[in-house]
Amino acid sequence: MREIGKSGLKNLKRVCSLLVLFMWAGNLHAQDFQLQATVSESRIFIGEQFTLDVEVTGSSMRDVGLPVISSIDGVRILSSTPSRSTSISIVNGRTTTSTTYTFNLIAREAGNFTIPPVHISIDGEERSTNPINIEIIERGQLSDDGRRQRPDIYLEVSVDEQNPVPGQQIVASLNLYFRQGIEVTSFQPTAGWRTDGFWKEELQNVRQPQAETVIIDGVRYRTATLMSYALFPSRSGQLTLSEFPLNVGVRSQPSRNDPFGSFFGSGSNQRRVSLESEPVTLNVTPLPVAENAVTMNAVGDLRVERRLSDTEVTAGESIELITVVEGTGNIPLIRRPEYNLPDGLELYTPQESSNVERRGLTIRGDKTFTELMAARAPGTYRIPAERVAVFNPQTRRYNYITLPELRFEALPSQNNQLTQVSLQTARLQPVTGLAVWSNDTTGSVFGSFWFWLLLLIPAAVLVAAYIKRKEVRRLETDIEFSRKYYAEERALERCRIARELVDKNNAKEIYGTLHESVFNFIADRFALPAAGLSDKELLDRAAAKGLPDALREKSRMMLDKCATIRYAPTGSPADFRQDIIKTEALIAELKESI
Repeated sequence: MREIGKSGLKNLKRVCSLLVLFMWAGNLHAQDFQLQATVSESRIFIGEQFTLDVEVTGSSMRDVGLPVISSIDGVRILSSTPSRSTSISIVNGRTTTSTTYTFNLIAREAGNFTIPPVHISIDGEERSTNPINIEIIERGQLSDDGRRQRPDIYLEVSVDEQNPVPGQQIVASLNLYFRQGIEVTSFQPTAGWRTDGFWKEELQNVRQPQAETVIIDGVRYRTATLMSYALFPSRSGQLTLSEFPLNVGVRSQPSRNDPFGSFFGSGSNQRRVSLESEPVTLNVTPLPVAENAVTMNAVGDLRVERRLSDTEVTAGESIELITVVEGTGNIPLIRRPEYNLPDGLELYTPQESSNVERRGLTIRGDKTFTELMAARAPGTYRIPAERVAVFNPQTRRYNYITLPELRFEALPSQNNQLTQVSLQTARLQPVTGLAVWSNDTTGSVFGSFWFWLLLLIPAAVLVAAYIKRKEVRRLETDIEFSRKYYAEERALERCRIARELVDKNNAKEIYGTLHESVFNFIADRFALPAAGLSDKELLDRAAAKGLPDALREKSRMMLDKCATIRYAPTGSPADFRQDIIKTEALIAELKESI
């Protein structure tokens, strides 16, 4: 047996030590990373954007997943998918990789909040960051030294009336404030401004806003009105305009004296920020009760007239009772007046049309209601005078307009005189003689009509089957053809759904469904995108592809009406059914034309 000496024991110890060292180094190598989360600001103003950065740094990471962020109280996450940037550094032969994931956030509510841990997978293991405390403060809040605090750039929605009545026009202006030294190069509203309880119309806005200097709490700002909207409350109570989201391009080194002088310009310090205005709450007071008058939900400086299309008709013929409301006010929301009509008249489906114009900061135009009726019997028919109420928001009182009595004469119908025909008794005489049947034995079978008919029927069936098969294949492969083919079927199915919703008295869903019916029918027939287009853009593109002007105007009026009632629900089940019938008739007209 060979004995191990001291030198052998030393070698064995060295080998064991090296093995332990390699194992420890391998474990250290597997854990060689750092994970941390930071925010760009820990004290943020309401409506201000800030960022949350999740940074993973290490030298041996093989697989790093996307971080997962949960909802944060008081904060809105602009996108749940972060942007990503990676940097690599080599120091003394050692390579270090740093990957930063950035979330864009917007502060929504004042108070102290906590950003919860962000979870991320590193080399197959779940890791988490530490929570971060933030403070969200209101604009104008006093600091420790007694000064009011405001951000360098912020957005504000101002209204010209805090206590309107239903139907009264309010002008909501979107104002941008920014400190000296900041240049605004572009702005772009984003989807999501909710105006529940209001009918909204965008006013004529200038393409290049003009900025002016103001002093706010001792600080010099530049301000400009970017956009203005006309809002019409549809009900009373406290109504809230949600936060207005806006993307703004800015740079810190202005290149011109006019901060709005170069839209979409370039600059070394160019960046985009997302802003939100604070919510605005309005107290909408109810309309007073009109005294012995017909109400139409008319609010503004409006004139009302009515007339008959004729003063003399034949009994059974139709005659039109036309009411026109014209002026400045809530034209889209005015309802059809309910008159006291005499007995003996047959009433048909009423019609309405409107024309809305945007002039400066006002909405003006006209709305026409047409009652179709027919006298059942001859005689004189009197439509009594009516007292119509129009609320004037300037005086906060009703203006009463008296519509005079109207009358028309229904004349007897002229019946054609029937000619008296004297029928003489006809004497029947027997027919005598011999009936002779003649058989043509010389005719060929190929000259027979029935021969060729029976020969052509199988050929016609084969041709029809071929055409049908070709059509089915095209429906399966040609998307545009399929959309056009099924456009009417889908549109009428939506009308059927709207008819089922009438019993639930859900005006919002009914007119939303009718809007989809007309909008998607036009989009399908002209192979236009069914999403991402406004009503005006859809009709403009359809007109360029051959939609006649008359049908374009009818479609615009129907889409406008559906949008109006969808966001400011009004009407009765009878009105709903009439509008469904109108939608089906419009779809039939569109099908015939396009």
